[in-house]
Amino acid sequence: MIDPAAILGGGAFLGVAAGATYAIALGGVVREALRPERKTVGWALGRGSPADPAVWGLPTREWDHCHEGASCPVFDIGVDDPGAPTAIVLHGFARSRYDALARLSPVLPHVKRVLMPDLPGHGDAIGRGTRIGSDEDAFVASLIETATNSPVILVGHSLGATIALHAAARESLANRIRGVVALAPYERMSTPLGARLDLRGMPRGPLLGPAVAVLRALGIEERSTRASAARAACPVAVLAGDADPVTPLDEAKAIALASSTSRFDVVRHGRHDDFHTLGAQQMADAVAWVARVS
Repeated sequence: MIDPAAILGGGAFLGVAAGATYAIALGGVVREALRPERKTVGWALGRGSPADPAVWGLPTREWDHCHEGASCPVFDIGVDDPGAPTAIVLHGFARSRYDALARLSPVLPHVKRVLMPDLPGHGDAIGRGTRIGSDEDAFVASLIETATNSPVILVGHSLGATIALHAAARESLANRIRGVVALAPYERMSTPLGARLDLRGMPRGPLLGPAVAVLRALGIEERSTRASAARAACPVAVLAGDADPVTPLDEAKAIALASSTSRFDVVRHGRHDDFHTLGAQQMADAVAWVARVS
């Protein structure tokens, strides 16, 4: 005869185990969002990417930009010329200024200087962690205001693209930012969070909403990239791959259409990080368009 107490005890044990497993999974999702894996010089060398900005044959410096508890290394390439644009190139989530170096070639013909920071919580930055785009446009604003007197073109990939668009929407920067090149931008923070769950075979439904709620409780609010694109006074060029597992093509296109002056290009067979390979010519065309119409 089956002992009811044993059944209840077994059920309680399984329930506790399931709850603990869920809590661990949810905690892991939130922790990775706030403290992504660092991609530094060793990572760049390991994947055969440029690891030294001097490879471009231009004057190169490196210094730290400090903002609200973060100290972030910056590659500073070229010369400051108040009459010529400076490009600020922003990397994606869990990447770094070393990753951004791979996408620098199409930018150089149109600017005199390039600033490539590690965003807070990424690369070799120290201090506060990432806030997943909820306020890093203030970091970009402080970099513009303290590091250059030139007009600025923002070039961003993924998280960096959303940050660039949020920065372009700031009234205080309306007269400074000449244009934005946004590579694989997404509408809200939940888009890449959900994509990472899908790519790892983890259940999106039970984890995504609670993860966003926990992040919100920690002061990290989702923002609409499309709304920021609509407020930006500068030209916006958006590129997206039609095989991108992170950024849906419809989201990227909607962001472009929200801007009053925009262009949208699709990289055929392009995934999330193919803009320096399959999409190299389209990226070059987008940068040239922004430089021309700004």
